[in-house]
Amino acid sequence: MANAKYTILQVTWSFLILFGCNPEYKLEKTIEEELATGIKNDSLFLGLEFGITMQEFFDHCRELNSQGLVREGSKNMSVEYIFKDSLDQPLAFNFYADRESNGPIHKYYTSFNYYAFALNRHLYSDQLMEMLPSILMDWYGGNEPFNVAKDGKEYLYKIDGNRMIELYVYDLSTVVATYYDLSQPKIRESIK
Repeated sequence: MANAKYTILQVTWSFLILFGCNPEYKLEKTIEEELATGIKNDSLFLGLEFGITMQEFFDHCRELNSQGLVREGSKNMSVEYIFKDSLDQPLAFNFYADRESNGPIHKYYTSFNYYAFALNRHLYSDQLMEMLPSILMDWYGGNEPFNVAKDGKEYLYKIDGNRMIELYVYDLSTVVATYYDLSQPKIRESIK
């Protein structure tokens, strides 16, 4: 009987070590828990949402451009919005809808970088990555972002209902952020 209790205890500890400490398990568990809430967070930024068509994306961006809020982004491959108000240094936010979307858009690619990063070590992407959780909390409220190490890289995740934001340092100047609509099985499959 003592051996059986010892074996059960060993199996329990092994399970906890393998899955409880596995960062990817935390990500999967959080996704499941947030989807189970049934909360829909389709609103993203600057009036854009999950579920719109590419034409609606283009029309909305043209309207933002005509208002002087956005302009062509880097290499004419994105739309750029500049934050100036609440920050010491201007911060560029580039974004674009998933180009592979043939129907409603359920993924957006974005990036953040300071214009003056090359001259100022405190404006490099690693410093920006430390600041972005508070920016995301200001924008969206909800759950606190959390870190996950996977594929040899540090990622930051903010998951609220069906909306997941995945961030990582891309290079010295840029933090990449991808917005996912987790209510879509195809999207969930693509992040595994």
